Amino acid sequence: MNRDGVLIIGLGVSGLAAARLARKKKMTVYVTEHRRHAANEERFRELEQLGIPFETENTQRFFPLCRQAVLSPGIPVSSPYIREVKEHMALIGELEFAFQNMAPGKTIIAVTGTNGKSTTVRLIQALLEGQGYTAASVGNIGLPLSDYFDGPEEFLVCEVSSYQLETIVTFKPQTAVITNITPDHLDRYENSFERYFKTKLRIAENMDSSGRLVLNGEDDRLKKAASDYAPRTFLFRLEGLKEQGTTVTKGYICYQDGSAQEKILRVKDLALPGRHNLENALAAVTAVMPFVRSQKRLSQSLADFPGIEHRLEQVCEINGILFVNDSKGTNVDSTRKALTAFPGKKVVLILGGDDAKKSDFSPLIPLIRKNCASVILLGETTPRIAPLLEKEKVAFVKTGSMKEAVDRGFKAARKGEIVLLSPAAASFDLYSDFEERGRDFKEKVFQLGECV
Repeated sequence: MNRDGVLIIGLGVSGLAAARLARKKKMTVYVTEHRRHAANEERFRELEQLGIPFETENTQRFFPLCRQAVLSPGIPVSSPYIREVKEHMALIGELEFAFQNMAPGKTIIAVTGTNGKSTTVRLIQALLEGQGYTAASVGNIGLPLSDYFDGPEEFLVCEVSSYQLETIVTFKPQTAVITNITPDHLDRYENSFERYFKTKLRIAENMDSSGRLVLNGEDDRLKKAASDYAPRTFLFRLEGLKEQGTTVTKGYICYQDGSAQEKILRVKDLALPGRHNLENALAAVTAVMPFVRSQKRLSQSLADFPGIEHRLEQVCEINGILFVNDSKGTNVDSTRKALTAFPGKKVVLILGGDDAKKSDFSPLIPLIRKNCASVILLGETTPRIAPLLEKEKVAFVKTGSMKEAVDRGFKAARKGEIVLLSPAAASFDLYSDFEERGRDFKEKVFQLGECV
């Protein structure tokens, strides 16, 4: 029996992209997905059109035909079925599969971190395009690398999650960026921050001295750990930077290399709100500097970048109340940063969501007391957050739907205040993903009245 097939495990967006790649490269390919339902029906139909055999339960049916398995990132490596797979064939992830089949001549800039990844990825793309390059944002941002392995783009700016880094073997970007590492997804890592931290660092493990590793200079632990890796290190930090990289000096974003310092843009000309977005901008500038052809165009692209959907997205203003969609704020640290993004403004915070992570919400309380007029609780996390607010005598209400949360937020807010959806939790209790949650928030806001 010929055992040269590739088994794609999981028919999500990444799995389907890997199947397309395999078929395009004339590989023998099979797909296993644990069930067929309305949400993935279109993907199954595409498999049928491509003539790719599949099964709708995870069995060993295709094992004798395959030498390699390609895992979708949402499926834990520790699951019983994946342990079975590994006994019969080599296992890699979709990111690694795409990299191994990548057409020559492409430059990969990979971005990981707990928060800020998507904004940094999109900003790097915009800065590169402003220099006249062709570039695409790919990876964990929702556009699998497998769909771009042979495309026309010169640069692939790849958002990389810890889940994807679990299954790399040879993945080697020319530039890697780590925005920050704070506790998140610890349910996936047996509640060990150390395991999560080491997984994030894998982004640099195959890089050599020709590569560039861009790190958050505020994180001493990250800097120390990265010293074990081969690529040259460049830092970004808001102030006090002595090494190579990007910082803020006298109100300007500045890039420094050796003794020379180059002004890029006045901080006040940056459209993105918040201290954390300033850090994202510093990271992006550091990543693209070797490819800059025109400093003037770099400054303009940086100033023009509006941000991304679901990340501190200003939806509209009604009766002097600004509604902001930060549905991508799926962990505590992200919401902490969102609460500091509007200095001098009081916030009505819509908080809560899926409770699978069992996150500690207590670090939010000081900022809530300082910056929030009130809190609207929504989702499975409500029973754990409410006692924290009661103890600190913070005004809050419990709600059971996004419509109720938006309505109560609108009634609670005064002119000049902000109604902010920044849940500090995943969305899976009520929605399929944070995008659906963010769209629902916006829809309910638009139902309130005429936007300005």
